[in-house]
Amino acid sequence: MDVNADIPLRFLARKEGNAAVPDPRELLRPLQLAAEATLKHIGSSDRGVKVSVECEIPVAAGLGSSASTTVAIISAVARSRGIELSKRKIFKLAFVPENFLHGKPSGVDQATCIYGGMIQFTRPFTVRTLQPRKEPVILVCDTGIHHATKTLVGAVVQKSRREKTLFQDHIAKIREISKGVVKALRQGDDENLGILMYQNHEILGKIGVSHPKLDHLVQVARRAGALGAKLTGAGGGGCMIVLCRSIRDRDRISQVLRREAGTPYKVSMDTYGVESWPA
Repeated sequence: MDVNADIPLRFLARKEGNAAVPDPRELLRPLQLAAEATLKHIGSSDRGVKVSVECEIPVAAGLGSSASTTVAIISAVARSRGIELSKRKIFKLAFVPENFLHGKPSGVDQATCIYGGMIQFTRPFTVRTLQPRKEPVILVCDTGIHHATKTLVGAVVQKSRREKTLFQDHIAKIREISKGVVKALRQGDDENLGILMYQNHEILGKIGVSHPKLDHLVQVARRAGALGAKLTGAGGGGCMIVLCRSIRDRDRISQVLRREAGTPYKVSMDTYGVESWPA
């Protein structure tokens, strides 16, 4: 089986605190596992498959780069054998490479990539489509400090065992915030949505998954007029998402964050999820 990936070097640069970022060669193994798991599932005895991946998503930054690539590979490999897998089956198969890379992932990354749009996700596998009244204006900002999700998740698990009661209280508050976020999105209430994002980031900091640079950039965004900002992914660096009042405000806040050594990305919402076409 031949698997190769084109990942821009700027997404793999070992900046400050990046010792945990995997070697580029190690990134190929979950891609191979995705292809192998798919062939095994569809009962293909022919394992002669060549997979070529082009990735434009920062690695180890909390943006689901591994989930997006493995989901795409699973769908494409099945399609190459004339089979179109259900989204639920793609979700299950994606756990093979994700478990290898992250330990015990929640599944939310691959669910988001598979279903597209906005979703409500509950473990072990409940996905509900969420229809916002309007699409929020957001940007993503990369701190440039990347870590391996498996390491960060392990640290949080240990902390939850040491501070069980306090940790459970934090999780309960996050659940309530999540409910409020759903309501705000359905009502198009960006003001309240932003408040809830700041609250969520504060609690995640108490849990121990933030980073001084993340906290700094969240405050920079707040002073620049952002409605809300919070870390995304496993934390420990990586990226934050910022809620803006308008596209004009987004462009202005993006410039402010860049001056503070952040790397902003202007993004839009995908509504389709995973798709594959015959060659």
